[in-house]
Amino acid sequence: MSRLNFLSSFILLSVFAGVPVRAADPPAPINPLKMFTRSPFSAEFELYSGGITGDSIGAAYESATRGDYGVRFSFGFLKGVNFNLDYMYSNQSRSLTAVTPEIGSLPSGTLLMRSGNLNVAFGSGEFYLIQRKQAKFYISPGIGFARNASRSMTFITPLGKASASSPIFPGTALTFNLGAGVKIYPWKHLGFRFDVRDHVSGGGTGDLKNTVLPACPPGYVCIPETPPLNAGQYFGNIPVQNNLVFTLGLIFRIL
Repeated sequence: MSRLNFLSSFILLSVFAGVPVRAADPPAPINPLKMFTRSPFSAEFELYSGGITGDSIGAAYESATRGDYGVRFSFGFLKGVNFNLDYMYSNQSRSLTAVTPEIGSLPSGTLLMRSGNLNVAFGSGEFYLIQRKQAKFYISPGIGFARNASRSMTFITPLGKASASSPIFPGTALTFNLGAGVKIYPWKHLGFRFDVRDHVSGGGTGDLKNTVLPACPPGYVCIPETPPLNAGQYFGNIPVQNNLVFTLGLIFRIL
């Protein structure tokens, strides 16, 4: 290398060394506690509809897919968290069957329990994962109660004749749910929500220990000592129910 090139390189290095170098700012650490920062109070009212399906977990409790309808009130005073109060109705029917052994002169048969008109009331929180000006993506855990407004019990003989049918008191069960979805606001006071939520409960059918049917069906001659049918004896505990719910809602911003 010539002396001229060496001298030129030395001068350039000296100039750059004399200029203060500012390092790039390190990325700010993600702080999930920031979502709990206070923000102005907000309130929304929502009407929604969709579909509900599901079966029991580990037992023969069959659910028919039906529609669902509901209302939701949402409010919030934190930056990344919202709170919801929900009521959902569905004309979903559920059926649970069990085989009864022969009792006295009463032949063995099938017990059929049918439940309808599912009602669910629950509260939930919304934790926003992504927030944009016109869209919010969230996960939402919740807890509440599931209730069947109507239930009936039927005993069916081997010949297919329904021996007796008896109404059963409505049953209520604790339910847990976990949902996820997105809220979109194309206008200032009007928006849409798509929500997918899984409800896990005791089936919403309560306890059957005190549910009985007449022991002797019509057309049979039974001995007087024939005991009545105890539904809980054959069904045992109501199985855990798993319902997947899809809803599309119309949001009205109040505040």
